[in-house]
Amino acid sequence: MRTHFAEVLARESACLAGVTDGAKLASWRRRVVEELMTPLSPYEFALRHTGDVPERADFLDRWRELIAETVDRLLRSGTTGDTDSSSGRTRRADVDAQKTAMLILAALHGGSTLSRIAKDPWPLNAALDLALAPFTAAEDDSPARTGTSSLIGNIKP
Repeated sequence: MRTHFAEVLARESACLAGVTDGAKLASWRRRVVEELMTPLSPYEFALRHTGDVPERADFLDRWRELIAETVDRLLRSGTTGDTDSSSGRTRRADVDAQKTAMLILAALHGGSTLSRIAKDPWPLNAALDLALAPFTAAEDDSPARTGTSSLIGNIKP
């Protein structure tokens, strides 16, 4: 396996193992966004659309499984999510760990591609906002996450 794939999986294995509540999930998210927005980081290399397709597919499948294990642990712990006032059920009862992990990975992959093109973290954060919605209690209104910048206006020829 390529070095950047192995490095990302090693970091993610260690970091995701420590995610036990919403605050630690938010910390993981901030770190991953920073990595994906850093040129020449192993994360940025790992999510590029180049190289050996089967190797890349294996990498993404392994990362998705790490995320799914984390989502499952958070769901079982009951430390995240809130109650839907209309139904009285907790939102986490409706969350499928495997689908959520795929959604998070898709948000990381697609959001980082758009953010790299725009040179702006907003698209990545917007995608993660939706993917992590079942685990967030409060909205972060920081400029990097709620910016009004136009993706198209930021694309440089």
